[in-house]
Parts: sequence; C-alpha cells; structure tokens
Amino acid sequence: MGKIREWFRNISLRGKILLLVVLGGLLPLGIVMMISFYAIRMQTEERLIDALNQGYSQVYQAVSDRLSRLHNISSLFAVNDMVSPALRLDDREMDVAEQLMLFENINSYAYGLEMTLDSSNIVFYIEDSYPVVNARSNRYRPLTDAYGAQWYESLQENNGRPVWVLLESDDGEKSQAAIVRELWSQEDYSHTAGILAIAMQQKNLEEMLRNSYEGQVIYLETAEGVLLASSQPENAYHLCIAERNVDDPKFRQITVDGSPCYVRSCRIDGSNVYLVSVIPRQAIRKGTGILNGNMGLLFLGAGILMMAVMGTMTKSITGRLKLLREQMLQIQAGNMCKMEEVHSRDEIGQLIGNYNIMVDRVDELLQKQYVMGQKKVEAELKALQSQINPHFLYNTLDMIGWMAQKRETENIRSVVQAMSRFYRLTLSKGEDIVTIRDEMEMCEAYMEIQKRRYRGRICYEAEVDEDILDCLIPKITLQPFLENAIIHGINEKSDGRGVVILNGWMEDGRITLSVTDDGEGMTEDDKRKSHEGSHYGLKNIEHRLELFFGEKIPVQIESSPGIGTCVIIIIPVTTGTEEAKEYEKE
Repeated sequence: MGKIREWFRNISLRGKILLLVVLGGLLPLGIVMMISFYAIRMQTEERLIDALNQGYSQVYQAVSDRLSRLHNISSLFAVNDMVSPALRLDDREMDVAEQLMLFENINSYAYGLEMTLDSSNIVFYIEDSYPVVNARSNRYRPLTDAYGAQWYESLQENNGRPVWVLLESDDGEKSQAAIVRELWSQEDYSHTAGILAIAMQQKNLEEMLRNSYEGQVIYLETAEGVLLASSQPENAYHLCIAERNVDDPKFRQITVDGSPCYVRSCRIDGSNVYLVSVIPRQAIRKGTGILNGNMGLLFLGAGILMMAVMGTMTKSITGRLKLLREQMLQIQAGNMCKMEEVHSRDEIGQLIGNYNIMVDRVDELLQKQYVMGQKKVEAELKALQSQINPHFLYNTLDMIGWMAQKRETENIRSVVQAMSRFYRLTLSKGEDIVTIRDEMEMCEAYMEIQKRRYRGRICYEAEVDEDILDCLIPKITLQPFLENAIIHGINEKSDGRGVVILNGWMEDGRITLSVTDDGEGMTEDDKRKSHEGSHYGLKNIEHRLELFFGEKIPVQIESSPGIGTCVIIIIPVTTGTEEAKEYEKE
C-alpha cells in the first residue's frame, strides 16, 4: 500500500484525473456490464435450451409418427389373409400360375401402400423355392440372404417381433433404415413363413432431422448403437450407450469426448429406436457470445470515446497548470517572467492572473531589495575603509610628532607632503573604486612615508605589467599588505632591514597581485591569527573584495620562517569607469 500511495502521489495531475475517471466511472460500469453480460448469457442460454427442447419434441413427434406408420403397416401384413396363403410352405397342390397370381396380388397391395409411405420399400424374404424369389428383386428375396445379414441377429434377439435395423445395400448405394419382423405360418406360429422388411431411405429421415440449431447433432440409432440417420456427419458428437437415457424430459449437461455438451435422448414409442440430440455448450454460447461481443464492442467504443473526451478536457486543465509549473521553475532558476494572459474565468485562469500579479510584486520587491543591498554593501565598504584610514593616520601623526621632537624639519615636510598625496588619492573624489594605477600611486606615497619613518632601512620596489594598470580594484586594498609586510615581517628581524616588492600580472584571464617581503616570515599559527585577528587585516580585505567582485576571493599567504612572506590575491578583470560608476550609483 505504501508503494501504491507513493506512486499515486508522484504521477501527473492529468494521470490522476484519468485514473479517477477509470476507477470511478469506467471500472464500476465495466463491472456492471460484466454482471449484465453474465445474466444475459444465462437467460439467453435458458431460452435457447427451451427452444431446443421444443424443437426436439417436434422432431420426436414427426419421427415417431413416421415410424409408427411403418410399424402399423408391418402389422397389417402379418395378419393379412392374402399374404399368409401365399407363404404356406405345405400347400404344394397350388400350381405355379396360382402362386404367381397370389404374389402379384401381394405385390399390388404392397405397391399401393408404398405410394402412401413416400419412398418406402416393402421387401419379403421367403423360401428360395418360390418362383418369384430373386436375389436382386425389389420385392421377393431369398430367405437365406436374411440369414446371412448382420441385422438378422437383432431380429432373433427380439424373438422375431418388429425391430428397426440398418439394411446395407448390395449395389453400393446408401444404406436404408428398415423395420423387420418375422411372418409366421397361421397353422404353426412357431414356424417362420418369411421375413417382412419395410425400408425407407436415410435421406428422408435426415431431412426430418436437419431443422436443428447450428452445431446441434440429432440422430436416430438402435438400442445396439447402430446409426440409422443423422443430421451431421458420422464424426460428429455421439453418445455411447451408457450415456443414453430411455426418456429425458429435457436437455441435460454432460461431457462428451472431453467437451461439455447438452444432450437429450428418448426411445420412440417402445421401439428399439432412440432419438438423440447433442449440442456442444460452445455452440450455444456462440450465439450469446455474439450478443455479448456486440455489447462489449459498444462498451469499449463508449469507453474510448469517454477517455478521449476526458483526455481533451483534462489537457485543457493540466496544460495550463504545466505551463504555470514551468514558469515557476524559470523563476526558481532566476528568470522572472510572466505568463501570457488567458481569457478564462475558471480557477486556473484566476490562478494565472494572480501569478502574474505576484511576479510583478516580487520583481518590484527584488528591485527594492537589490537597491537596499547595494547601499548596504557601499556602507559596509566605507566602514571597512574607515577602519584603515584612522589607523594609518594615527601611526603617521605619531611619526610626525616624534620627528618634531627631533626638529627634523625637512623630514616633516616630506612626510606631510607624502601624507597629503596619500589622502588625496584615498579620497579619490569620493569614489570607492580606483584603477590599479591609482592604487600603486597610493602605495608609493605610503611607502615614502614608511621609508622616512624607518630611516631608509626599508626598500620598496614595484613591478606591475602595463596591461593591468587600468583595471579596477577597491581602493586601499594593497596598502594593508605593505603595512603588514613592514610591521610583521621586516620589523621582526634583528637588524630591522628589508625589501618590500609589489608585483602584478595577467594570467589565465585573471589578475594576480602579490606583496613580497624578506622579513622574519610566519608560522602556520601566525597565518591563522592574521585571518582571524580582531584588528584590521586580511579578513577585512577579503570582505571588501567579495563585496565588490561578487565572489569570494581568498588572500593566499606563502611564508617560510627566516626567509620571508608573500601575500597573493587573484581578482577578475574589471575595466572601464562605467562599471565603477554603476557600482557607486547603486
């Protein structure tokens, strides 16, 4: 459940809406449709089974009437007074002409009955001694042919009473279904006078069985399982004798050849003939499947149409939300831009309008905040510079006071001139940003004062490339490096003598400035104190550089005890007075 909940939270809004449509609309409707399909299928099957039962009853009645007529005709021949004298075997005083006359009468009588029976054929199997007997005759055949036939066993098992059999044709034609019975002598009923067979073409029976449901098999078979007629080929579904019932009131469901089927079997009027009907359940469901398939296609089409409509509608909603999200990502990336106005009064349209108003207000606040920030930076920069100027002024005035005590008028004049030059450059018409050229002149004025102070024990050299002199830098950036080189470097030596060198060059698109001295050098602890000390120093310079250049510019210190120290800064190339003016303006 946790994974499903997490997945649902992470999918798009459009996906959620469509999922809710499916779960809240299509899925319940689909379940209802499936239940309806099942109910319709069951009702349709029940109605179809009822129709099959009615059809079976009609076929049963038609076949039963036809077979009953043939059975009744066979009974007429059995008790007919004209047939019995002709078949008496002990009446030898009758000459051939009389016998032929009697058999001709029987033939005429049989022919008249055949005309009423629609393509039925009446055949007598009698003793071979009669002159009318012929193996190829359509009326009188040798009794010995019957003794050699397979169906004769069925007649014997039924004690000569009427029984339905399948007569095989000698000329290769289709076999015939026939009712056969023995004809007994009236003087001795234990003696067989002949056999009567009333046959009918299988096609006539098959025509009666063909009015069936598609896939249904209706057939007639004897009690022994001999197939008399069928509505389908012989390889269709057939019941075995054990599965057949004498009288099924309606179709029942069993498995035939591994397939579920509906079957019904009944014996016809006490005869040995069974009317059997078999229909696979798949054939019944085929009709209901077509109906359910049409309904399913209708539901599928409605579902697709619904999803298409909902997809279009949700796109009009989520599309604008997506644009709003992209605009917010643009703001997150620092690109303030408004969305195109949409003429819509819905909640999303109002949200977009409020978003544009918010962008305007945020942009206005950012402008105000930027101005305030720049003023704050300017104030901080001036405050940091004010920490340096009083410190240097205090030291210089102290030096002048010391010189006055010594009455060193010439030195005092030089120092005052150098200090005047220094502060003139420091003021720089109120600008906080100067060129490296101006910064070097300020450093030269400062070092002129320091050389006077230390009586020539300190030498100063400057080696700066010409191509960086017009680049900009916050004023009073290099002077603290020179002061630290003197105080913490050269003054720590025993003789107090040393050289301070200022270098500057362009490398990899950035400017490198360094101040090197050959003083006492610093340990790692001294380096840490130079950054973290409360007095003005490297931390002060790093902060000023960061405020101006907008990036962190660390002050690098390379020092070895007893050898000297080198302080390095690497700054971006900033040229022109417009940038400085813009900085001062902001």
